[in-house]
Amino acid sequence: MSWKLGVKKSKDNKENGVVSRSVTPIPSRSVTPKPPDNSENNLRTGMLTIRIFSGRGLALPPGVQVPEVVQKALDAGAPPRRSTSNRDSMQRKRNWWLPYVVLEFDKNEVLVDALGGDLSKPEWNYRADFDVSRSSTISVSAYLRTAQCVQGQDDMGNDILMARVDLTPVLDIHHASDQWYSATAGSGAFHLKIDFKPARHESLAIEQFDLLKVIGKGSFGKVMQVRKKDTQRIYALKTIRKANIASRPGEITHILAERTVLALVNNPFIVPLKFSFQTPDKLYLVMSFVNGGELFYHLQREGKFDEARSRFYAAELLCALEHLHGFNVVYRDLKPENILLDYTGHIALCDFGLCKLNMSETEKTNTFCGTPEYIAPELLESQGYTKTVDWWTLGVLLYEMMTGLPPFYDENVNLMYQRILSDPLVFPPDMPHDARSVMVGLLQRNPARRLGAGGAEEIKKHPFFAKHVDWNRLIAKKIQPPFKPSVESVLDVANFDQEFTGEQAQDSHVDDTPLSETVQDQFVGFTYNPGNEHLSESISYPSVMG
Repeated sequence: MSWKLGVKKSKDNKENGVVSRSVTPIPSRSVTPKPPDNSENNLRTGMLTIRIFSGRGLALPPGVQVPEVVQKALDAGAPPRRSTSNRDSMQRKRNWWLPYVVLEFDKNEVLVDALGGDLSKPEWNYRADFDVSRSSTISVSAYLRTAQCVQGQDDMGNDILMARVDLTPVLDIHHASDQWYSATAGSGAFHLKIDFKPARHESLAIEQFDLLKVIGKGSFGKVMQVRKKDTQRIYALKTIRKANIASRPGEITHILAERTVLALVNNPFIVPLKFSFQTPDKLYLVMSFVNGGELFYHLQREGKFDEARSRFYAAELLCALEHLHGFNVVYRDLKPENILLDYTGHIALCDFGLCKLNMSETEKTNTFCGTPEYIAPELLESQGYTKTVDWWTLGVLLYEMMTGLPPFYDENVNLMYQRILSDPLVFPPDMPHDARSVMVGLLQRNPARRLGAGGAEEIKKHPFFAKHVDWNRLIAKKIQPPFKPSVESVLDVANFDQEFTGEQAQDSHVDDTPLSETVQDQFVGFTYNPGNEHLSESISYPSVMG
């Protein structure tokens, strides 16, 4: 799983048990990274309350018919009366045919079922509180369930979007609004009351979270689905034992790099960090909980994606990588396992443990790391590499999405490395011309001639993207995803490995010998709790290497 602490999953016959290979980083000159304009110097902190009352004028997209099973429910008689109980579960089941909404703020998503009304005027009457740790946007999307979902079959998702509105809330001062908002996609409007109250958070502790499910485990700790007690928001909590990483060269560097990058980024296609805190024994990273499943899961399930869907994911990833490169971070570990889908079908890049900071346009690094199928030729040849390594991995990912396998795959890893260095790039005969062309450019073995060597704009201007993608609408998430995962609620863990979710969620006790002051000093700057009185400590940027 993402947030995965070294949790590795086999690719059945594809990967043959070979997973990410990371060696001891080669030290480079330590430089303190400077935050960009949208970094921790632009913090917002407090609680955002969204109340959604009802909708009006909602309609299915032109040419889309009401699903047969929904029509039968409509024909059966008058809609059931609205429940007077507190979100009675039976009432929700009776109202499955009414549009539900997904409220989203900063990648925190809440699915709200209707209490009454009809298709064009559903009533939700729901309140959700969101923790604010930075500037972000609100989106409200109304969907009609498909027949497959309703009938409980092996559902691939794709509920029908009826209306969506995107808003930028005022997060500078205490601010409230109560009005109808017209849809920016689809038709109709939503009645919303939005209230932001600034606050200064107190220091966080594990006791402020309900531990719900284990969703991943690794050699350094585990990841749990948790509920923050005051706002009731669901998060992914990554716990790391300090002693475990202190005993392995380079691992403290990787954890501090991950925390630094997560705190810096503010991009709609990257899983954000909400908080981080620590005890003498452990580190805790609190991130948005994204439960639509890994892209790896969906790709294995379907075998491959069509051109339009592959382009959509590649375009959103291109924006995410461009954002990272914008403040001199190279990602280095792009693969389907590190890409999640959210409720609505947008991608969310995660797992930043192999990031390298302080990478200028021309600076090279030498650390051999990544996943064998995705390793770029310059790593294998020990030439040193630049940010362009991320464009090679984007090319490999695009090829895998459109064909089902990476371009130079072989079960024998050493043979696969030889193929990466010397084999010609072979395409299926039905590969479209522009797709073939963009992959040839991204999979250019000479990084100086690789598409993207002059920056992300080179890739954006390639006909494969330029003919089909409106980049302004894409970054604003105004392009409807080609696929929507089937997710019942924010508590749904069906897309996680049952090997983990069946375990009891608990913060295990540590009996290790207390760490020395020298070791503890390496974790100064890890805390990220906007609004805390010790903000000066929380925005220090650790020097990182490797």
